[in-house]
Amino acid sequence: MKTWITYLTATLFGLASTLLLGQFAVYGNLVQSITSVCIQLGGFILIPIVFITFAAAVASLRKDKLGGKMALSTILWAILSTIILSLLGVFLFLLIPTVFPATSTAGSSTSAVVTYIEAIRKSTTIAFKPINPFYTLASAQNLLLPIVLMAWLFGYFLKPSSEIIRPAYVTMNSFSEIMYKMSSTFTLFSFAFVYFASASFFAILQSEGTIFVSAKFVFSLILVALIALLVILPLLFGLVTKFKLNPYRILYRSLAVMLAGLFSANIFFASPIALSLARKNNGVQKRISSTTIPMNVIFSRGGSALIATFSTVSLIYATTNMIPSIGLLITIAMVSALISFISSAYLGYEVFFITYLTFKLLGIDLHGSEMTMIGLLPLLCGFGTMIDSYIALLGSSVTSCALNTNSYVLYEDIL
Repeated sequence: MKTWITYLTATLFGLASTLLLGQFAVYGNLVQSITSVCIQLGGFILIPIVFITFAAAVASLRKDKLGGKMALSTILWAILSTIILSLLGVFLFLLIPTVFPATSTAGSSTSAVVTYIEAIRKSTTIAFKPINPFYTLASAQNLLLPIVLMAWLFGYFLKPSSEIIRPAYVTMNSFSEIMYKMSSTFTLFSFAFVYFASASFFAILQSEGTIFVSAKFVFSLILVALIALLVILPLLFGLVTKFKLNPYRILYRSLAVMLAGLFSANIFFASPIALSLARKNNGVQKRISSTTIPMNVIFSRGGSALIATFSTVSLIYATTNMIPSIGLLITIAMVSALISFISSAYLGYEVFFITYLTFKLLGIDLHGSEMTMIGLLPLLCGFGTMIDSYIALLGSSVTSCALNTNSYVLYEDIL
């Protein structure tokens, strides 16, 4: 059975389980604990997959002199999609002005979150210290960039420029194929993980209760996400690829990774699935998906920027009872877009981090009102990660199209 069906079915079962058992506290604790283990497992297998496949892909791209085109198309897609989605957040807010609701965390102290942000900053600094590669692998469990940099360096010198290096190149490509088999297996069976993640997601929202008393905000958030997924990103993708590929075919074939991103709010958990689906479902070459997916996961966070921009201006509107000026709205969108490029370091808190730092950089003081976001963080980061996952898969197809390496996969052959 295709992944888009199994993952969607798992989601419905997760919702049904929460509706039946959500009133029991032990149920919520159980599914949250299992979900935490599942998410850690996804991140655990991602590290060796990215290191081996990225290194092998860099060597292959260097061999055929395609590395520059790959990097340029990925960077341009990241910048373009992030800026446009950030501005979309402002436009949709003006279209449907929405007050950010008061949640159970409204009025709480910011000290815990500030401590967390500072701890992440320190761990990020440690991850980039060139002590040894094994230490980097161990300390970069929540940060993909050091792994990618190490893999790029290894792959750069792995180019089969002599007969002595060629066996190592062939061996690395064989290991890369093994990693893709691992990610495909993870993808096929992760519907079980998505069941627990969706059950936990719905249980948290049910316990929070804000969605039942602030239907307008939730509806607006869903509308923002749907417009981004169904209108703006497909249109942008079509313009960039000159309408050579069908973005809606990519959309439904990528539903598994989008659901994994939505319910886990963790793009590391969704990334092994994204690597597998880019190749098996969307016809992206292994060397293209191996490089573009990790790069997009790190930098193309337009979905998080979109949700953060919409949330930021909604918070200002809720606190001041005034719609900010057009100039301030555009500034917020651009600052949010800029911050989103480093937000992947704050795994699971991307939307809050973008909003929090935007307020700090622009000198906007809402007297701690931003803490109300914490209560809805699973929903906010979930939507952001879902859109980010789709952006990553579209980005891999953009590069594939730019390099004329894309191929069509029949429906009966997809995962």
